[in-house]
Amino acid sequence: MRKSSHKPRKTTLRRQTYITAAAAVLFFSALTASGIVYAALIIQQLPPLEHFSSRKVNESTKIYDRTGEVLLYEIFDEEKRTVIPFDAIPSSMKRATLAAEDDDFYNQPAFDWKAIIRAFIANIKEGRITQGGSTITQQLVKNVFLTSEKTITRKLKELILAIELESRHSKDEIFSAYLNQIPYGSNAYGVEAASQTFFGKPANELSLAESSLLAALPKAPSYFSPWGEHTQDLFQRQEYI
Repeated sequence: MRKSSHKPRKTTLRRQTYITAAAAVLFFSALTASGIVYAALIIQQLPPLEHFSSRKVNESTKIYDRTGEVLLYEIFDEEKRTVIPFDAIPSSMKRATLAAEDDDFYNQPAFDWKAIIRAFIANIKEGRITQGGSTITQQLVKNVFLTSEKTITRKLKELILAIELESRHSKDEIFSAYLNQIPYGSNAYGVEAASQTFFGKPANELSLAESSLLAALPKAPSYFSPWGEHTQDLFQRQEYI
């Protein structure tokens, strides 16, 4: 009698185990299905990248004197920009930008998991989104195609677009587009406009020190403005770069 009294208990435990396992399978299946549907919806919202290279980039309108050599006026809306070839950007500016924004750009994929994890931990500690862990490719797609809203959905779109962009274009093409796209503050977009705005000369004449200062600006263009109240922080970041 004592031996048979344990059978119902074993049967009950076994049944509970089966039910728990089945519930877990159903839960994770539903979670996976929801994730697939969510990802599919995000992908449907993404802009096409087929014409990225031929896209229209807003540039300033320049009016010269009759000789065509003296610039009289430069007309622009919100973005003062002059697109220049990658070869016209000095190596000092390229190196400084890589040091400031993404020093492993040429050796890593479109995203950096380590940087994303570091940013995630920092955001948890702060209780809000303060860091993004974005590579140069991610920053480019955010500036060209997305908004600056700090949401998980926007971040996922950024990751997907960055992966697709790197599958279609070389690192040099992406870096060139980045240096001609990003804001440096004071309505200056792109390295040529930034060089003219802050140093009064073309980008190909930038020194190493000047390149380092410009490379410090995109992280926080308003805060690090050379004409603002935080020049000491700007110079510290310049020295770090």
